[in-house]
Amino acid sequence: MFKEIELSGSAQERGFEHGKTLRTSIEHVLNYYLSIFGLREQQVFLQAKHFRQVIRNFSPSIADEVEHIAEGASVDPLFIYALNARSEILNNSVLGPSVSECTALFCQRSGLLMQNWDWSEALEPLVVLMRMNLENGHKICQLTEPGIVGKIGLNNAGIGVCLNILKTAQVLKGVPVHILLRRALESQSFVASRQVLQRNSEGKASHLLLAAAGGACHSVEFCGPRACELSPHNDLLIHTNHYLDETAAGLDAFPSTHERFARAGSLCEQSRGNDGLSVEAAQALLLDRTEGELSINRAYSPSLTPGFGRVGTVFSIIMDLRQGVFWVRPGSSEVFTQLAV
Repeated sequence: MFKEIELSGSAQERGFEHGKTLRTSIEHVLNYYLSIFGLREQQVFLQAKHFRQVIRNFSPSIADEVEHIAEGASVDPLFIYALNARSEILNNSVLGPSVSECTALFCQRSGLLMQNWDWSEALEPLVVLMRMNLENGHKICQLTEPGIVGKIGLNNAGIGVCLNILKTAQVLKGVPVHILLRRALESQSFVASRQVLQRNSEGKASHLLLAAAGGACHSVEFCGPRACELSPHNDLLIHTNHYLDETAAGLDAFPSTHERFARAGSLCEQSRGNDGLSVEAAQALLLDRTEGELSINRAYSPSLTPGFGRVGTVFSIIMDLRQGVFWVRPGSSEVFTQLAV
């Protein structure tokens, strides 16, 4: 299983404990991204300074948390801002990774939200299961990278989020997608979390899938200055790493994205019952390797992106938003572990 930490108290206290507890892991994550940004440190800092102001304007409390992560980890805060804007900086870099990436799905009928996160093998031993207890009693559980304040997870209000990276040729300068994910999980209602995404739609390239225990969902593709909302089909919302909205459908896509999208749809049709997908069916879907390197679940293999290392499924997560339980699995394991919020 992944390393698990619990953070409580004020934003400053949570941030400092995050940085202090995960200091070594943060150093490894930071070194990894600095190696693949393809940018000089001065160039990274220039973008980080911009995102520092963007994050501060968007959420002073999250900015405080980022600053205190840096203090706890004994690193320059600009490095932590760069980590939290790493999707945008990667898109803005000359290299820009092109690797098989994530498969996300929500079944409205059963209230199951799920995802495989496909990325670098180097990050699997660094992923952390982070439990956050906010001062207002709100609880967040998420799988994230050390130093990054928001990613894939759920809260005790029955709200969950998933993420698919997308591409755009435009320079991205908006609220970083990982910060937006965190803010959505801080919300105590589906309406409030959806408004967070709707009001901060510019300057990113990703698909965010927001879902609630009652079956409501908000699926939105961010494409630079545009945002396109998607609707479920037959109680299902499936997304991989290409734009589904017609206005952006011709943009560059990540490898295997079309094959994974088609395979996920086919598996859902085969295994879905009157009550939607079961947990067992969801696990089988996320473990599917029938398409080789084009599979939903990908064994680690060399990436064509310079310096990226081997790429594959780093983790799987299935969230039962109605029951407040979730199942997680490291990519190198076949076993899901059940946990509660």
